[in-house]
Amino acid sequence: MSNFLYDSDKEDFNIDLTPLIDVIFMLIIFFVLTTSFITTGIKAELPKSEHASSITDSEYLITGFDENGKLMLDRSPCTIEELEQAILENPDREINLYTDRNTPFEKVIRIIDLAKTHRNGRIIITTVNDGEQSGR
Repeated sequence: MSNFLYDSDKEDFNIDLTPLIDVIFMLIIFFVLTTSFITTGIKAELPKSEHASSITDSEYLITGFDENGKLMLDRSPCTIEELEQAILENPDREINLYTDRNTPFEKVIRIIDLAKTHRNGRIIITTVNDGEQSGR
């Protein structure tokens, strides 16, 4: 009598996982390559801040623009060349940029370019709390 439910001459059923593993590796490579193309922009604070922290002026090169658009360094007028020289002479002091919200962005970019050149892009952009006057 023959057993119709089980035939001992048939092979066991197996799933080959090699194509599945190949597809997973291709997906990993795709995501690694596409994330390397993501570029970052300039990280900048908005002109107003609700949560500000205080700093001491001796730790930073205080630079910015006054209401007339004149470049200032430690509260005295300067040129872009004088600012660059001060950055080179003070390698341990970070650049702290104070600027009015009406300052043309082109002028701010010139200071950020100096930070990229001499400070590996490290710059602090100081904001003013709502209801607080700058005083700089």
